[in-house]
Amino acid sequence: MKGFGENYKSTKKSNKATKLSKEQIINQAFKFHAQGQISEAAKLYQYFINEGFNDHRVFSNYGTILQGLGKLQEAELSLRKAIELKPDFANAHSNLAGILSDLGKLQEAEVSLRKAIELNPNFANAHSNLGNILRDIGKLKEAEVSTRKAIELNPNFAEAHFNLGNILRDIGKLTEAQVSTRKAIQLKPDFSEAYCNLGNILRANGHYADAIKSYKKALKLNTALSSAKVELIGSKREICDWSDQETYNNWLKNLGIKGLAVKPWGFFFLEDNPIKHLKRSQNYFKENFVQESYPIASFKNKKIHIGYFSADFYEHATMHLIASILELHDKSKFEIYLYSFTSKEDKYTERAKASGCFFRDIKNLSTMESVQLARRDQLDIAIDLKGYTKNSRMKIFSYKVAPIQINYLGYPGSLGAKTINYIIADNVTIPKEYEKFYSEKIVRMPSCFQCNDNKKEISKETIKRSDYKLPEKGFVFTCFNSSRKISSKEFDIWMKLLTEIKGSVLWLYKSNMWVVENLCKEAEIRNVDSNRLIFAEHLSLDKHLARYSLGDLGLDTFNCNGHTTTSDALWGGLPILTKIGKSFAARVSASLLNSMDLSELITYNEKEYEEKALDIARNPDKLIHLKSKLSKSRETASLYNSELFTKDIENKFIELSK
Repeated sequence: MKGFGENYKSTKKSNKATKLSKEQIINQAFKFHAQGQISEAAKLYQYFINEGFNDHRVFSNYGTILQGLGKLQEAELSLRKAIELKPDFANAHSNLAGILSDLGKLQEAEVSLRKAIELNPNFANAHSNLGNILRDIGKLKEAEVSTRKAIELNPNFAEAHFNLGNILRDIGKLTEAQVSTRKAIQLKPDFSEAYCNLGNILRANGHYADAIKSYKKALKLNTALSSAKVELIGSKREICDWSDQETYNNWLKNLGIKGLAVKPWGFFFLEDNPIKHLKRSQNYFKENFVQESYPIASFKNKKIHIGYFSADFYEHATMHLIASILELHDKSKFEIYLYSFTSKEDKYTERAKASGCFFRDIKNLSTMESVQLARRDQLDIAIDLKGYTKNSRMKIFSYKVAPIQINYLGYPGSLGAKTINYIIADNVTIPKEYEKFYSEKIVRMPSCFQCNDNKKEISKETIKRSDYKLPEKGFVFTCFNSSRKISSKEFDIWMKLLTEIKGSVLWLYKSNMWVVENLCKEAEIRNVDSNRLIFAEHLSLDKHLARYSLGDLGLDTFNCNGHTTTSDALWGGLPILTKIGKSFAARVSASLLNSMDLSELITYNEKEYEEKALDIARNPDKLIHLKSKLSKSRETASLYNSELFTKDIENKFIELSK
């Protein structure tokens, strides 16, 4: 460094020499930069700038270094200086867009990329990056067009094929998405992220074995790829493949907490650790959703305007719970808006549209178009029913669409988001001493947080056990929770129960074909005849609710309880035994049972869970008492009183709006 400065000073008398020394400095900086010696390049760029020299290339390159160091405001200033010096410098406009994107200024980033393309229509990188920005703001069709243009300009552009695969997957064109992603891998065989995304596409198509192979290939190429680790663990849990647990448990210690953020949703099934759930959510929000939010005023509406946002206004667990509440809302006091981004529509969608609420179909609107629409509706309270689950649109909430924004129902934990003010819970799901695990303030419902549709019909068709391959005699332990919620801990206990209770069976939900194979294998390993595992197929809701009556005792999962599944089981007449945990997701069944006055079915450790299950199975009178009590509670308890719940939550909305 010192040598360059001395060289410059010693030649200052000669204009020609001065120019030469400046070029030497610049060229050496460019060389360092190209060789990846970023620290050395940065020092030379800084020296050059400090000396008052102006060169658009230096300011542009230095800006990208500052961006890499996380100094985004300084990076933006450096790129804007480059553009000031050379307004037609397309690369600088493109680089500025990357920084603006990192700052959450997506609309400005789009403008910068369009300017870069205007200056250089054949700029493939700019077309590809514009596609990414358009995808981020929800303009998927335009994103596809822009990315295809990048590929047209550069057919061997692996990253563009990869980006196109992401866009096509978002649109729902899974076959085309797979083709594009495989092309990216063909062009760049060490493209670990592409292997991970290929795994995601295969998994979405139900090809779990191939997806797992793809995730493993991604990790072979890049052992630190957090997203592949998360997806690999999740895929194996969906098929109840519990091999390599020691490795995965080691990953869980820091996954999503140190290094790159990852989607936090899947971790609810893997561990009951609310402080880690919070940290993962905070990191994920910070890395993916911090946007340039605009001020929003409180509106002086005559009625309180409430907006529910969801991709699940169709036959989905969310609508199974909330449908009655939408109908029962007091429309003389509240204007209710439903912002739907579902690609499916059915009788439940029609029910939502006929509920007296204003139905807004925003599936084809970009993020900002959705934000602007919601703001025009002058919402007082906006409720996110998705969180970080599949098909969520958290970006809408990161821009703020109401002065009060609430996390409810769809995501059983903290979103760790600065733009979300409240989470709706109760005294069981979030006790006072657990408030520290939530970034949101707690809105406590007087009974259970979960709403329920008391119009859910139970089929009146006559059914018997043999219809579902169940033994006419013998105790039927039942768990219809999703396969990804089942771990070896629960299964160990369940197999002990089958061993102890002669003639008993375990009735499980068949999430996929591999679940049957793997759980039967696990049963045999534990010396239990796999024929004692009975797998239930998918049925319409009314028939599904009816078959619960054939079971004797429901067995809950630990890290993530049954949520809608538990309330469905209780509605269908099946008592559920649960073990309460620390996280919201691990306390839902306890909340439901508490509201039904069935707290005797809440246990506090695995030993008590096992012992209580055995006690009930060995004592028919206790089971008869439980089922009788459940039957009476269903008629009188608050859990299925949709009218009472609606009034209670409306009172909470009124309190928040004051």
